[in-house]
Amino acid sequence: MPLALAALLLFAGAARAQVTVPEGFQDRLVASGLSVPVGMAWLPDGRLLVIEQKSAKVRLLVNGALGADLATIDDVRISHGEQGLLGIAVDPGWPARPYVYIHCDDNTAPVIRVSRYTVTGDLDFSGSGALSIDTATRYDLIDDIPDIFGNHNGGTLRFGPDGMLYGSFGDDEGLCLALTPGLRGVILRLDVSRLPPGAGGPPPRALIAAPGNPFPAVPDSNALLVWAHGLRNPFRFGIDPASGALLIGDVGQNSIEEVDYAASGGLNFGWPRWEGSITGPNPECPAPGAIFPVAEYGRSEGSSVIGGGIYRRPAGATGEGFPASYDGDGFFSDYYSGNLWRLTRDGGVWRIADPAPGQPSASHWGEGFTTASDWLIGPEGALWYVRQGGGQIRRIVSTTAPDTTPPLSVTFARPFPIPAVGEVNLRYTLARPARVSLRIYDSRGALVRTLVDGVRNATTHDELWRGIDDHDEQVPPGVYYARLVADGREVTRAIPLIR
Repeated sequence: MPLALAALLLFAGAARAQVTVPEGFQDRLVASGLSVPVGMAWLPDGRLLVIEQKSAKVRLLVNGALGADLATIDDVRISHGEQGLLGIAVDPGWPARPYVYIHCDDNTAPVIRVSRYTVTGDLDFSGSGALSIDTATRYDLIDDIPDIFGNHNGGTLRFGPDGMLYGSFGDDEGLCLALTPGLRGVILRLDVSRLPPGAGGPPPRALIAAPGNPFPAVPDSNALLVWAHGLRNPFRFGIDPASGALLIGDVGQNSIEEVDYAASGGLNFGWPRWEGSITGPNPECPAPGAIFPVAEYGRSEGSSVIGGGIYRRPAGATGEGFPASYDGDGFFSDYYSGNLWRLTRDGGVWRIADPAPGQPSASHWGEGFTTASDWLIGPEGALWYVRQGGGQIRRIVSTTAPDTTPPLSVTFARPFPIPAVGEVNLRYTLARPARVSLRIYDSRGALVRTLVDGVRNATTHDELWRGIDDHDEQVPPGVYYARLVADGREVTRAIPLIR
């Protein structure tokens, strides 16, 4: 993970380096004067929460201006450069559920914890917008994630469109342990809807295990919480608000920084048997069915990847939002080099996007983003980021005339019948003609069958999958995933198949 204090000093000057973005875009300062900011989360009313890694403070931006601190989070360990207050998420039920969730290293034991706090104040933003956090309301969801070593902590908390809380955690230098679904080198998926109000915790694992998690182990086991594993240090990831897929930046060790894509649960990304697509430092570790990254780069391009996520233009976007051609594209950056990449998808395959006019290099959509530690899409459609060097919140805006072409409207109905017994119907509706791919994947993310790959008209389409793969052989019972991609918009549906 990139956030050592020595690195902050080293890059204090580099953080003020010239930022370069393509023609028709500008990089703008929103706020400064923060102390080692590291992450952020939007309230649904447009206020922004920002966390400071070493002070353990939660800060509030109201209309772009820094307000009073909400709180200093209790018992946060900062002794190692990579430790501290690392992640924050807002309950999707806000303001009826006025909760924020915190990811931090704990100062009372060698563990990482995820805790919920209750927020009070102007919850519905009907007045000044001021808020505060009562630290006495702390409810620990998990308080025993190993933190024997100070690095490899993960650090992201995000809610998906399914209402579940996703969190990333590093391998704590645990050798082969990331390859076994547990608490090291994983993305966890938690259901927080059943927790009681007020202080307390931690609850039994079964109470926060999200429905549909891919490792239905014995009750209260750690595997119940796991969504993806085989990761080294997935410090930052983003969630596609349209499909729920994760774009994960996994920091490498010796040679490769990787970006992983998880459209479904149960994927094993292979660390430490693999580092990116090359042999990793522990080739003796078993990693059957490991999934390779959708993008990677070597040390000549940087040394700590920051996952940005999938761009989707919000419904309330202004002219500062990105053009419709960016819908469904992914972004990721490198903390040290400051390079910023744009991914696009052709026929289900990710690749670096073709250069935009004025792009600083053939492969870099932007440059100069050193010490950027978190990325989010703003309510106006701009791409916001936290810059640790200089203590800033900044955003990239579009300055071209607004693109009035609306994103493609696509509806992917629930497959029927469910569960499927040998045959299932997949119905989708297009509002206009589009290039479509419809593919079936197994629970490990391996392609099973391609049903559609080509242009389809604006109407309702029905496709049948009869439980056979691309070799016309029957597949075994289990959970499969139908992934529909239409002009970059992606929707995934689960298909329980029985025989």
